[in-house]
This record gives sequence, C-alpha cells and structure tokens, in this order.
Amino acid sequence: MPEWSHEIAPRLAELNLGPSREADIIEELAQHLEDRYQELLVGGTTEATAYRTALEELCDKELLSLEMQKVGHEVIHEPVKAGTTERRGILQDFWLDLRFGLRLLYKDLGFTVVAVLTMALGIGANTAIFSVVNAVLLRPLPYPESNRLLTIQANQSLMDVSDVAAASHSFSAGGAVNVLPMDYAGRSEPVRIDAALVSAGLFPALGVQPLWGRAISSQEDVIGGPRLAVLSQGFWQQTFAGDPHIVDKTISISGNNYTVIGVMPARFTLPESPADIFVSLRVAYPEAAEFRGVHFMRSYWRLKSGVKVGQAQAELSAIDRRLAEQYPAEDKGRQSLLIPLRDRVVGDMRPTLAVLSGAVGLVLLISCVNFASLLLARTVSRKQEIEVRAALGAGSTRLIRQMLTESAMLALAGGIAGLLLARWGIGILLTVKPEQLARVSNIAIDLRVLLFLLATSIFSGILFGLAPAWSACQSSTRTSLKGTGRSSTASMATHRLRSGLVVAELGMALVLLAGASLLIQGFRRLSAVDPGFEPLNVLTTRLQLPQSRYAEASRQTQFRRQVLTGLNTLPGVQASMISEIPMGGEFVFHNFLIEGQAPVASGTEPEIQTRSVMGDYFRIMHIALRAGRSFTSQDLEDSPPVGIVNEAAVKQYFPHQNPIGARIRWANENPPRWFTIVGVIADVRHFGLNQPDQPAFYNLYSQDAQPWKRWMNLMIRTHDDPAMLIQAVKKEVWKVDNQIPVMRVQTMSQVMAVSLAERRFSTLLLGIFAAVAVSLAAVGVYGIIAYSVGQRKHEICIRVALGAEKGDVLRLIVGHGVLLTMAGIGVGLVGALTLTRFLSSMLYGIRPSDPFTFAGVAILLAAVAFVACYIPARRAATVDPMVVLRYE
Repeated sequence: MPEWSHEIAPRLAELNLGPSREADIIEELAQHLEDRYQELLVGGTTEATAYRTALEELCDKELLSLEMQKVGHEVIHEPVKAGTTERRGILQDFWLDLRFGLRLLYKDLGFTVVAVLTMALGIGANTAIFSVVNAVLLRPLPYPESNRLLTIQANQSLMDVSDVAAASHSFSAGGAVNVLPMDYAGRSEPVRIDAALVSAGLFPALGVQPLWGRAISSQEDVIGGPRLAVLSQGFWQQTFAGDPHIVDKTISISGNNYTVIGVMPARFTLPESPADIFVSLRVAYPEAAEFRGVHFMRSYWRLKSGVKVGQAQAELSAIDRRLAEQYPAEDKGRQSLLIPLRDRVVGDMRPTLAVLSGAVGLVLLISCVNFASLLLARTVSRKQEIEVRAALGAGSTRLIRQMLTESAMLALAGGIAGLLLARWGIGILLTVKPEQLARVSNIAIDLRVLLFLLATSIFSGILFGLAPAWSACQSSTRTSLKGTGRSSTASMATHRLRSGLVVAELGMALVLLAGASLLIQGFRRLSAVDPGFEPLNVLTTRLQLPQSRYAEASRQTQFRRQVLTGLNTLPGVQASMISEIPMGGEFVFHNFLIEGQAPVASGTEPEIQTRSVMGDYFRIMHIALRAGRSFTSQDLEDSPPVGIVNEAAVKQYFPHQNPIGARIRWANENPPRWFTIVGVIADVRHFGLNQPDQPAFYNLYSQDAQPWKRWMNLMIRTHDDPAMLIQAVKKEVWKVDNQIPVMRVQTMSQVMAVSLAERRFSTLLLGIFAAVAVSLAAVGVYGIIAYSVGQRKHEICIRVALGAEKGDVLRLIVGHGVLLTMAGIGVGLVGALTLTRFLSSMLYGIRPSDPFTFAGVAILLAAVAFVACYIPARRAATVDPMVVLRYE
C-alpha cells in the first residue's frame, strides 16, 4: 500500500494551514487517495498508472479544495476563474456530506450502534402501534365507496327496515343481517356454522356481489320463498374443497335443504361479525321476520351520491315519527340515530388506541432525547475537529448541514432496525389482541406504514439533531484551537441542555409509569370483583335446535330434559342450562306489566332482561338466594308459571314492597300469561365485571311457551378439569340427537377472560411501554452522570489528592443526579396529573389522581435513577488520582 501521507504533506504546506491542523486533514485525504487508487485498480489500471493518476488529481488545487470540503474545510477564498470546474450543486453537496458522514460513523462504530438501537426502540414501537391504527382507523373498509355507508346505532326489526327502505329517498340501498348459529351435518360429526340471516338489500347496500353465481333477489326474499344459500369463500374452500361446480348443488343446513346459488369473494366479510353462509331471514326464520317488536337486525344503508348525512337523518327521524304513530306498541318513542359504519366497526377501541398511541409517542420522545444526548456528547469529542473547520472558513450553516446529515442517517438506520422490531411487535400484538378488535388481524406493513416510518425517522433525526449541531457550532465560533485535553470540556450551555433533556425524559417516563400503574391497579381490582357466581370448574357449551325438527316447545323441552338427565348421571357432574350465560355478550328483554299497578300507554311499558333456565341452575352456579325459593321439580309445564327476579329488579320495580307473590306478564302476549314471583336471587355481573346487572327475570324453559327460543347453554360443574368432559358431553348430547352440533365449548373462566381481554390488552401494552420508558430514562441518567464524571475527572482527582474521602466523591456526583431526578419527578407529576385523566374511562375502582399511585411511581423512578447515578459515581470514587494527574 502506498504511503500517501508523504505525498500529501507538501501540498498542504502550499495552503499554509499550519502544522497543528494537518494531521486530521492528512488522514482524510489519505483515505480518499487510497479509495481512488483501489477504484482504479478494480477498473483494470496498473498499479503505477493508478498511483500516478490519483496524485495528479490531487495536484489540482481546485480538486484538492473540493476533497477538503468533504470533511468541512472550505479553503477556497478566491473567485472561480472561467474555464475551471464549477462549484458543486446541492445534490453534490449532499453526496459529499453523506460520504463523509458514513465514514465518520463507521470509524465510531460503538456510538453508531448505540444511537441506532436507541432510535430503533422508539421508532419500532411507534410503527407497530401505527400499524394497528392504520388497520383499524385509517385503512378504508373493504367495501366500494365505504365513506357512504351508514348504520343505525340500535338494532331494528326486519319489518322496520323494510318500511324505512320503502319510504326513504336518501339511500340508494339498505339491508339488514343477524348472524345466528346453524348446524351442518355434512362432515364426520355435526358442526356449528355461522349463518347470516339477511334481507335482499344487504349486498347492494354493501356494494359487493358474489364472485360466483348470484345473490338472493328481492322476489326470493319472501316468507315461504325458496331455500337458497350464498357461501363465504372460506366455507366453500374448507368444506367443499373449492368445488367449481358448487352452484346449483343442494346442501343440508339445520335439517333443511338449501340450494347454493353463489360464492362470495375471498376478502368479503360482514362489517361486524364473520359468517359462513348467507340465507334469507324470511325463509329461514319466518317467526322473527313477522314480528315488528323483535329488534335483532343490524341494518346498513348506502347514501345516494350528493346526499348529506344530516339530510338522511332528518328524513329518518320523520319516518320514525310515522312508524311510532302507526305501531305504538312496538315503535313508540322510536329514535334511530345514523352513524358512519366505520365508527360502528371500530367500536370502543378508539380511546384505547388513542392512549396507546400517546404512550408510544412518549417512548419515541424519550428515545429521541437519549439520541440528542448522545449527539451532544459526541460533539464535545469532535470539538477540535469542528474548530478546525470553522477556522478554515466553514460557516455555521455548512457545519450544521453536515451534522444534521449524520443525525438523519443515524435516525434512518434506526428506522430500518425499527422496522424489524415492528414486525416482531406486530406478531406479539396479534397474539394478545382482544377478540373485539377483529380488524387487527389484517395488520400489514403497507405503503402508509412505510411512509410513516420514513417520515418519523427523518423528522426525528433532523429535529433532535438540530440542538446538538447548533450547540457545537455556537461553541466553535467562541473558542480557538488549543490542542489540550481540557479545552474540549463542554460549555455550560451544552451541559444545561443535556441536563434539561434528562429532566424531560424522566418526566415523560413518570407519566407513562403512572398511567401503567393506574391501569394495572384498576385491572387487578376489576379481576377481583365478585361476579355473583362461581366460575371455577364449570364447562359451558351452546346448543341450537333446528326448527325443522324442534318447532314445538314440547319437543324442545323433551330434548333438554333428556340431555340434562344423561349429563347428571356422569360421575361428579352437575348439569343445568340457561338461555344466556353471564358475560357471554347475549341478552333478551321483554316489555312487561306488573299486576295491580296503574296501566301505562302501549309502547311505554318497562323492560326487563329475561333468562330461561332448566335444572338446578342457581345452586350449581353458586348464585345466592336472597328471598323466597328456587325452582323445584314441582314446577312443570302444566303448573302455574313462576319466575325469580334479581335484586336489581326488586330495587327498580318493587322498591317498597315484598316481590314474593307479585305477578307479571309480557306486554304484547295474547292471551296473557301471569308469572308469579317465587324468589329473589343475588345480582350477577351478566354484562361484565365493570357493569352492574340490569333488572332480570328468570323463568323455566318448560313454562316459557316461546318456541322460537331454540337455543340453550349447558352449565356443567365438575370436581375435575372441565376440559376432560368435552367428549363425554358430546356423547350424551348425541345420544339424544346425533345431528346437533356441540359448539362454543369453553370454561366459564375462559368466558370471563374474554370479557377482560380488551383491558388486559391495553394494560399489558402500556406496562411494556412504561418499562421501556423507565429503562431509557435510567440510561439517560447514567449517561449524563458518567459523562459529567468524565469531564470532571481532573477536578475529582485533585479533590481526592487534597484529602476528600470516597463518601465525599459519592455525595458530590450522586447529588448532581439527585437534583436532576427530583426535577424530572416534579415535571412528571405535573404531566401525569394532567394526562392520566384521559384514562378515567379505562380505570375501575381507582381515581386517575390516586396519591398512593403517584407516590409509589415517584419512589420507584427515584430508586432506578439513584442506581443509574451510583454506578458511575462509585467508579469515579475508586480512580487513582496519581494516574489521572500524571496523564493530564
């Protein structure tokens, strides 16, 4: 390898740079010459020719100046003569800055790795959460012109949907759907499928038509019409192996033969729940289709082009008033509120995503603060280099541009590393996501996410690299080259800036820590709430009886009794059933009247939740009986109807009387049947641990006289692991009817876990972000204390030499860290008191300003910061002063 320094030195002498400045420049130019030499050799040039060409290029003073400008040395002070090389343009300047920055970062590889990882952590976390926000909030719904799709906030009856569709002029199409379980017996054992019971206007409203075949027409969507089915792509592939000739074939669903007329596209799914097949409600469930008071359909409406939501709402309100006048028993007080379909799909996850986005934003800010601190420390080590450039004529703008280029490159590299972390984080999110957040399953790092990552990386690099660059350039204009170790001591302004950054990141870490602590405590208190029943060792499974074989209530009762009898003969098993299990998300209510109370206008009767049971349900579930009696074997079909109410019903409807012996009946039942209340039970948390039970009335399946209620949930208690009972339960059910699918097999503990999934999701993620934030803050405190020790090493050694004890040194250094920590905690407490109020809707049993929580997180953060201060302080206290002073 040629010795380039011998060739470069004479040429530098011609520029009168001075010996103290030559070493740095010689190193850079030697590297350039070596790069050029190797480039020529690779191109096929001989060694002698390559050596001569490289030197000849260096002989050109203008070219030499350009090469020196790559390292920031502007040595040309005379105008460029005609015919010489023109000054480089912006792109050339950027390319030179980029090459020089890459070279310097490669030389300081340890700093580069730390800086990249610091940014990768913040950018990766933000990218992962942004991917969720993108999938849930930003990505268009998978329907044409989805911005024109609306839904009515409350459920509707099919008859009301039809009346609105006929009377409205604001919608181009409208339809409704309700997903109910049905059974398919075409496999080795009967299986449950999700059947979407639809009106013919659903597919036009959503703007999607079958990929194969056709949809159900309005002429076919009538009571008594042909049994037709459209299959989902997944059901078609899994069950029929993608048979291309499936159209016009017949399949058996819940004991009835349906003709397949179409297959939906692969990406199609209903807005709020998946479905395997689509059939007409009027054909499959005519009882519900004919009752205006059965509000169980979710309706979707497509606005006509040019029609505003306000216009449609005004028209819908007018239709509501007409329907209320025409059908007061079912529609009195009807108020339909139109909302964008996206708002319905997103549901209650918007506040959770907002909190998580804010949390990862704080993590990014803390990462950027550490990044800025690293850059500030590096500018001090480069102070002599910067002063050389300034002395050679490089202006502040030139120096800042070079340093910003470097910080942007570091941030961009951090973004690339963050992309890998984001992909890993997305995998974790998909594992722990709540079931309510169905669209999270469609997370993908698409173009919008990549643009977000690129913009975040570059913006963070430039914004948080600006302060260190400005500080370094300001310092270089006020100092001169001294060539001594202590001359590179950071200015007071730089020291204050780094201290301010550490205070800021400690404050932000405390905000996150306080929020996570509040959520964790709220989640723990919610998990400890008594649900009103004992969920341990209880297995539950849902059964649905097909109308084709169980249209009569008597046959349904016979099936239920036979199944319970068989299950209760199993060793160690106690079985009962209920129509809607606690925390299962299902409910049915009735308007009712109380005997002896003043009559009320039709349509204004009070409402009560209704739940049908069979077997010794309350004893098996350990639900306390507060008054009266439970159901007994004497309460048969031909016995007087009886019922049991919960405490919430007593408080609301029997506040000053004993409900035992009172009678109630359903408002619209004809002929009326009176139920005698024989008992009062304790409330259960039917709608979730964070919500009290609503007034509820329990009656017997055998006395229900409602043949449309063909579903039931088995509640099976055992002394052993409930999962071991699954096959035995199936066997007992299939002894009675081997075509009934046993579905939704789960323990009650799993049911409760699902009800807590959303809170667990947000609590877990916020806890992880808080832990990361505290770790980054500890690194920041450690960094500034370690840096301060390095800068004050000379002072510390003199103190020790003059008799200072180890404890004195520790107090000196740790005291500085304690001051920063206290300032950060003070800032953080103010911020936490301001921001944690946004968590109030996500907390249970704890105030957003809980003093014990704030005191605890402040102590925890102080302890972590103290450890971060103590480590460099202890190292400084053990330094041999003679070694350092001899070096100085």
